[in-house]
Amino acid sequence: MRECRSSEDKVIKETGVRTAEPSAKQGSAGPGRRVKLAVQVARDLENKILTMKWPIGFQIGQEAALASELGVSRWTLREAVRVLEAAGLVASRKGAGGGLYVASNAHDFVCQMVSSYFEFIHISGAEFSAVMTALGDLAIVRAFDRLSQEERDEIEGLLKISAPLPLQQQMERIGSVHKILVRASGNPALSLCMGVLKRMTSDACIYSRLDDAQWFGAFADMMRTISDLGRAVLDGDIQRAHSANAELSAAHRLMLEASVIHLRQPIAEAIPERAYNFFPPARPVKKAEGVERGIREMIFADGTTIGSSLGSEKELAAQFGVGRWVLREALRSLEQLGVIEMGWGGRIGLRVVSPDPATITDACRRQLRREGMRRQHATEVRAVLKDQALPAGAPTPISDLFENILVC
Repeated sequence: MRECRSSEDKVIKETGVRTAEPSAKQGSAGPGRRVKLAVQVARDLENKILTMKWPIGFQIGQEAALASELGVSRWTLREAVRVLEAAGLVASRKGAGGGLYVASNAHDFVCQMVSSYFEFIHISGAEFSAVMTALGDLAIVRAFDRLSQEERDEIEGLLKISAPLPLQQQMERIGSVHKILVRASGNPALSLCMGVLKRMTSDACIYSRLDDAQWFGAFADMMRTISDLGRAVLDGDIQRAHSANAELSAAHRLMLEASVIHLRQPIAEAIPERAYNFFPPARPVKKAEGVERGIREMIFADGTTIGSSLGSEKELAAQFGVGRWVLREALRSLEQLGVIEMGWGGRIGLRVVSPDPATITDACRRQLRREGMRRQHATEVRAVLKDQALPAGAPTPISDLFENILVC
């Protein structure tokens, strides 16, 4: 079976980095030009990390050596590293054994990019639920055909051990049941699309307007439904599995539509704090992460339109009580996503711009190719996307982007 490749993919170089930064221009280039070069270097580094399939914790190199290898100044390299740090792909360590390290796996990194894109373009709950149901049904069908005895034993063990545990610990274990079913499909395209949708729900939970009883109740319902789904698969009851999948999609939709970011409503401080207390890993651990999330909240809560100014660098640094370097680090992932742009000269200040789907599409295609996606994988996912149940004429940005990613 031929691998799925688009004409655009054929021109992407997977084995190295781009040409060196022209030293003659480096001294005279304005800060805007250097920042754009840093974003390009970040994308080249990202591509190299994903192509080489380096594991979490792998040492990529030290600053001086990397700058020399890439043919750029240390200033440009540091800016590029901040882009990838803000996106969660790399981490910098100082002292003995210091340098640049891989901080997250490639699959999670790409899912976060796509999830953030959908967050900004504001998809509908109806399409979200329809796509999740269709893809979940495909995962169930494939799991019935391909689930190994080892995977069946793993699901059985997770269901038994999770039942008496508190809700938070149930979520850590039962959530893995769904991952096993998707993984058993052996389809990288299905795994990526489902990963994006589940990431969207996770992010929405942080900003939920549901009261405590509804919020915790929704999580309990999800755990019960995933348990039912896993048990149905083990029992060979495909109809009961599809029914549980529909219930699970409805529960995810509830969480998505209850997000104040999805609703474009003001964000009270207590809303994310509840989620951070329940899911400590969700809390931003670096100043820049908190500022980056705060800028997202500004854009959504204020109903900011394309082209609107969020203020100058100095004003934003003062507003968040941080230095300019922390602010710039916070802006990098949003700049990489194409959501904001820092103007210079006569267009000074941070402006909201339209997200760039081409950047997302390219990153997903590269990742899927590295994961060994073949034409058959893309074809079966695109088929279920076309068959999803939505009213005629309803907007379908999720399906449109997924299908564009999977064009062969």
